[in-house]
Amino acid sequence: MRQPFEYESPFYQEVITYLETKWQRKLTDHEKNVLIEGYRFGRLTEMENELKILEAR
Repeated sequence: MRQPFEYESPFYQEVITYLETKWQRKLTDHEKNVLIEGYRFGRLTEMENELKILEAR
């Protein structure tokens, strides 16, 4: 499996702010780190799926 890319802080902050608003509390540092890793993995998976679709054409 490929390693996920590093993204700029605003990409991570958007999802952190979303969950903090939804849950009406600040996330812990651990929760933020897990969320960032999940975001990176999700973006990698999404990118790989898009490449498969393009290659199938």
